[in-house]
Amino acid sequence: MKLLAGGCSLIPSGSEYRAEGARRFRVPISKDMGSRDIIQTISLYDSGRAPSRRNPFAEEVLYVVGGFGACRIDEFAYPLRPGTAVYIPPGAVYQILNTREEPLEIVSVACPEDPIVHIDFPLPTLSRSTPPKRSALEQISEPTPLSKRTFKVLLDREQGCKRVTQFIGVIPPGRAPMHHHTYEEAIYILEGEGRLWTDEGDAKFAPGTSIYLPRGASHSLENEGKANIRILGAFHPAEPPATRYED
Repeated sequence: MKLLAGGCSLIPSGSEYRAEGARRFRVPISKDMGSRDIIQTISLYDSGRAPSRRNPFAEEVLYVVGGFGACRIDEFAYPLRPGTAVYIPPGAVYQILNTREEPLEIVSVACPEDPIVHIDFPLPTLSRSTPPKRSALEQISEPTPLSKRTFKVLLDREQGCKRVTQFIGVIPPGRAPMHHHTYEEAIYILEGEGRLWTDEGDAKFAPGTSIYLPRGASHSLENEGKANIRILGAFHPAEPPATRYED
């Protein structure tokens, strides 16, 4: 991990994974590294069912980077494919099923960070009634322009989120002005390479890198290449991604 000005942190993808049944995971962003309220987890699910999980107080947002399967949330099931986003309400029991041989990769952010997460919690019987809207698909979400950049909000109050907003951002070649937000943010680099700038120091990022931005920290993301950068972002408190203040 590289710590920069204002508490900004860049965490490369080389961290070791821990095992939990059919799930392997690493935790780039948490209170242990300086986060205030949010925790980011990168999970790889092998074929089959992973142990069920329950966050007592945290809401959690998932994004499928690669792979196919299903997510059980209490008595309902939601299909998973690349670009799927899923909202897990506080207290809900959820379970991930990988229906293929290839790993199912999911990036999640939970808020607040629960000190204890219940594992292998019983799931209710599947319901035949219409499930509540808990998921979204990146491919059919409408982009919103922001200067030369665009973003797509995937999960917000429409799906039930109260603490977190999840979005996909597209950064073309170039550098944005230095700015800050009133929320803290967890970023995961999906595609592209570039550089994170702060008031004192900078660091390069690549696919698989996680970036933590505290509230009020001045920063800028620069695309140093020729192709667009795609980022997955989640922030707390829940605000529009366009809310920023130039420094």
